[in-house]
Amino acid sequence: MNTSLAVINPVEGDVLRDAVIDARDMCSMNFAREEHRKLEKILLAIVIPAMGGYDNELACDIARHLEQVRTFSNNFCWRHRHLGASFGVVGERPGIDDLKSGGGR
Repeated sequence: MNTSLAVINPVEGDVLRDAVIDARDMCSMNFAREEHRKLEKILLAIVIPAMGGYDNELACDIARHLEQVRTFSNNFCWRHRHLGASFGVVGERPGIDDLKSGGGR
């Protein structure tokens, strides 16, 4: 009996449990992380204080939902963020990356 194994379509990307994420998808996750950070900044610095702060039940709900998005998305696959670098930015670390580019002190 002769048995052989042939790989017809090799999988590209990182296998994450039952899912595969390629560089383009990771680039989208990197973009989503940055957009979430911007939205979070607007909501936490402007909208929630304008609503009366955390004494307002709706303001607490907004903050809780922001945290849940970050937590349950695993911070938008942060561990694998460098996978998408070939398609776009990985993300900047305030105080670290801006020094490398000359934008810091």
